[in-house]
Amino acid sequence: MIRVAPRRFLLVGEAEFEAQMDQVCQQIWQGVPEQSENFSALQLPRTRESVKQVWLVDTQVNFCAMAFPTVTTQHPDAAALTVLGDYLRNGFLHRAIREQGGAYGAGAGQDNGNAVFRFFSYRDPRLEATLQDFLAAKDWVLNTLPEKTKVEEAILGVVSSIDKPGSPAGEAKKDYHANLFGRTPDERMRFRQRILTVTAEDLQRVARTWLNPDKQSVAVVSSSKLAADLSGDYQRIDV
Repeated sequence: MIRVAPRRFLLVGEAEFEAQMDQVCQQIWQGVPEQSENFSALQLPRTRESVKQVWLVDTQVNFCAMAFPTVTTQHPDAAALTVLGDYLRNGFLHRAIREQGGAYGAGAGQDNGNAVFRFFSYRDPRLEATLQDFLAAKDWVLNTLPEKTKVEEAILGVVSSIDKPGSPAGEAKKDYHANLFGRTPDERMRFRQRILTVTAEDLQRVARTWLNPDKQSVAVVSSSKLAADLSGDYQRIDV
């Protein structure tokens, strides 16, 4: 199916090598079948169903994740959700899960491409307690209005990641793929501007709106022994 699918090609290089590289590319593509006019793209049904899974492997530590359905970049709440990820990671999760819980690392973040807000921990000696900490992070941000300086730190962290320069080839590939998915330079700049205007009240509002425990999905990589005390409504998958 991939060989007959509609295709695009990106070549990144110096102008003086363009003709040489174009010839090489033509030779590579000569043996590839023409794309089919009857090609039917793979379509997966959208789902917002909550799932709870435990992937059982031979391990002495846990890898925990919790996700909530949210929104894509174009939505007005996307900027605040993006900042919320940095704010929860630095203000609550690092202390609760890494320093106190003993995990190697933990965090949270908004995935605007897939419209999901995710919590995670890795190399974690705890399991159920970490999942409870993910939920407690929401209570923490709602019970106390975030300090302005901490919100500004989170905003700067997000902006720094947006503005972080890459290699010339990396920047070209990033821009190419962004435009393929409709994320034009103007749209990306508007999103950056929305990041700069996020307030403490915005963080509380989006946490209250989108981090709904009734819509959470959980996935854990663990062992049979470590996952023995999890509730019975988890789907258990032996790897």
